[in-house]
Amino acid sequence: MLAHVYRPRRRKDGKVETARLYRGRYRLKGDFAITEVPLHTPDKRVAERMLAEIIAEREREKAGLIAPKTEREAANRSLDDHLKEFVADLGARGRVTRYTSMLASRFTRLATECQWKLPSDVTPQSFVAWRSQNKTLSRKTLNDFLATANGFLTWMTRQGNIARNPLADVARVDVRGHQQQRRAFSEAELERLFAVATPDIRTLYMAAAFTGLRIGELQKVVWADIHFDHERPYIAVRASTTKNRKAAILPMHPALVEKLQAVRPDNPLPETKVFLQHSHMDRRIRKDMAKAGIARLDSLGRKLDFHALRYTFATRLAAGGASQRVTQELMRHSDPRLTANIYTDVTQLPLWDAVNGLKWTSRSGSTKVPADSQGRCEARTDTAIDPQNGVSGGQIQAFSGAGKSEAELPASPHPERFEHVLAQFAKGRQKLGATGFEGAAESPAEPVFERNSATATAANTAIDPQFLSTLGPVIAKLVARWASLPEGSRKAIEALLG
Repeated sequence: MLAHVYRPRRRKDGKVETARLYRGRYRLKGDFAITEVPLHTPDKRVAERMLAEIIAEREREKAGLIAPKTEREAANRSLDDHLKEFVADLGARGRVTRYTSMLASRFTRLATECQWKLPSDVTPQSFVAWRSQNKTLSRKTLNDFLATANGFLTWMTRQGNIARNPLADVARVDVRGHQQQRRAFSEAELERLFAVATPDIRTLYMAAAFTGLRIGELQKVVWADIHFDHERPYIAVRASTTKNRKAAILPMHPALVEKLQAVRPDNPLPETKVFLQHSHMDRRIRKDMAKAGIARLDSLGRKLDFHALRYTFATRLAAGGASQRVTQELMRHSDPRLTANIYTDVTQLPLWDAVNGLKWTSRSGSTKVPADSQGRCEARTDTAIDPQNGVSGGQIQAFSGAGKSEAELPASPHPERFEHVLAQFAKGRQKLGATGFEGAAESPAEPVFERNSATATAANTAIDPQFLSTLGPVIAKLVARWASLPEGSRKAIEALLG
């Protein structure tokens, strides 16, 4: 271990001058760097004693016998003093006054109701007891109080004021199924809201519904941010005004362009604000909704407020067919799940149309196809004949008949042309029943469908009864699905039947 006191020296005008006050240097066992401390005394013995006390204190801290000096000093200061430093630090880091004031107010209320005065008073037990007894706040608000306290105490930990955040292990309240959700305005509700609003408020509502900008972002838009003269007019959102501190280019709807041009004053200053500055827009929109006869809460408990106009923007984009990536970019979300799961009101999406637009398949148990508006049945795609009824998709290939008119579809052969085949089928069934086992044909069978079956006829084609035992259901399906068969297969069957 290294430890000594000295008086610094310096050269001035060619002479060496020695300082009046002593300083100390030390390095504890296991340390790499040398620590230098001022001792503020001209007496060497006093300086040596002071350095020895500093080293002893530092060794006790290192051994864990006492808390570091910064913690001991902070422990005697009130939480209110620490909170003021926390708020000042947030302001220096760029947080807005409204946000820092909200945090300070929230923690002050929590500390008052929990009777916290010093850092040592903050305990998990006292917070949990306060949360258990508080029945007026929602689950989300209780979690907000916990998040505020954790943010402040974590800051104190990083500053060296406390050794550890005492609320770090306190669990959050489960809010699943208890969150108050927003919904999007319907088209009719938007029209009624625009109709009852004053002109300046109406412009603000329209901008929110057609750009997705938040109220705080809208109120910071100046005329220099709006570019009418571009081929595609847009709003240039400055990074200093956005929530994520990133600049963005938002295209404007033609109707919004026309509306903003109508309210634009003559030769406005570039820094002039475009929209009305109102401190309580949620209160204002609630009044306008009441005038328009729009319920704030729907039957599912979902609410409408000013921020719901941003939900409306995302929902209308999705309903209009915009891809999720495009919607995410216009909403300026970093996580696509936020766009899809939170900001999209699925009750206004064309879900019924999507299901109704599916092509029907005969495997669903019914061969009926819904008729169109003129009473005609739309042709559907048949992928295969059911293999459970004797023919696999590899034996008879299907084709798509969608899009063809009735005149273009081939006519099915009359069932009477299958009579001689059905007769052979009946004989085969009788022979199988008499013998009691399969394979009782009188003579080896020739294949029913030869390669050159276009020249074969029913008169010179032998039909194996064993084969006929599985042919009956196939014949019925051939008649029902004659229009779906390839042209080559139809010609072969017609030649076989003669």
